[in-house]
Amino acid sequence: MGYTEKDLGTIARTIEDCRKKHGAGWARAAADALSISPRQVRDWAQRVGPAQTSAVSAIALPTFPDGDLPIEDVIDVMARRYERRNEARLARQWFRVDVSTDDPIGIVWFGDPHVDDDGCNWPLLRRHIEICQQDGIFGANIGDTTNNWVGRLTRLFGNQESSQATARRLAKYFLQDSGITWLLWIMGNHDAWGDGADILRMLGGQMVPSERPAMEDWQARFRLAFPSGRECRIHAAHDFKGHSMWNSLHGPQKAAHTKAEAHLYIAGHTHNWALHQEESASREFTYWLARARGYKFLDHYGESLGHFPQQEGAAILSVIDPRAKSHAGFVQCFSDVEEGAQFLAWKRGRA
Repeated sequence: MGYTEKDLGTIARTIEDCRKKHGAGWARAAADALSISPRQVRDWAQRVGPAQTSAVSAIALPTFPDGDLPIEDVIDVMARRYERRNEARLARQWFRVDVSTDDPIGIVWFGDPHVDDDGCNWPLLRRHIEICQQDGIFGANIGDTTNNWVGRLTRLFGNQESSQATARRLAKYFLQDSGITWLLWIMGNHDAWGDGADILRMLGGQMVPSERPAMEDWQARFRLAFPSGRECRIHAAHDFKGHSMWNSLHGPQKAAHTKAEAHLYIAGHTHNWALHQEESASREFTYWLARARGYKFLDHYGESLGHFPQQEGAAILSVIDPRAKSHAGFVQCFSDVEEGAQFLAWKRGRA
C-alpha cells in the first residue's frame, strides 16, 4: 500500500501525540486512531522516531513490487501440476501394451543384475542376453541394475573392481547395446539411491522412442493385449509387501489375494527364487507367483549372515500363448531360461 506525503505526516504526528498523552498505552491508542494494528503502529514508530516527526511529511516512500507471483497464481500452477501428475499416475494403472501377433511370446525377467558387482555371474548373464535375441522374446528388468552405493556405503566402491563410472557404462550396455528388446525396467532400492534412477531414465531417454522400455519406480501393472482380444495381466514389482521365513512367495501370494487380479505376480529383491502356479476358485482365476534370484552369485556379506546362494532361477522366463485352450496353459514360467526358450520355440513352430 502506498502513502501520500499527507498520510505520512498524519501517521507521524498521531504517533507522537499518543506517546505524549498515553504513556505505556500509546501503541493501542495510536492503532485505534489510525484504524491499523498495534504491530503496524510499532513498525511505523521504528521507522519514524520522535526526532524525525517533523521531517516525515517531507518524504514519500516508494512502493516496491513483490518479487514473487501472487499467491493465487501459485495455487493455479499447483493445481495444474496436480492435474498433470494425477493424469500421469492414472495412465500407469494397468497400462496397455499392444502385441502385434497372436503367436506365443516370451519375457525374460532378469532378477537383480548388479552388473558392476564382483559377484555378478556375467557368464550366465551373457548367455541369457544371447537367448533374448531369439524371435518372440522380450526382456524385463526387475530392478537393482547396479550396486549404486551411496552415503556411508560409498566406501564399498573401494572393495569392488568396477568404479562408479564403469558401473554406469555397464548399465548403458545392458539397456542400450545388448540387443535385448526391452519391455520394462523397474527401479529397485539400489537404483533409487542418489541419482541412480535419474541416470537410468536419462539413458532410456537416449533410445529411439519405439525401442524405449517403460521405466517405473518399484512396480508396474500392465496388460499385454493380443490381436485376438485376449489380455495377459502382469503385476511386476521389485518386491511385494509381506515376508515369511517359510514361504519365499508370501509377498506375491498376498498381492494375489488382496490386489487386482493378474495372471502373473513377479518380484526379485531377496536374491532367491521360487515359482508357483495356482487356481483361485473363490476369485475364479489362475495365476503364477514368481521370484527371480538375480545374478549376484558371490556374496560374502550374504553368506556371513547365513544366506547361502542358490544356483538356479537367476531369471524367470514366462511363455504367454494367447491361443492356449486352458487358463493354466495361457502362461507358463521357467526357472531355466534356456529350457523355457526351447519350449517357446516349439510352441511358435506349432503356431
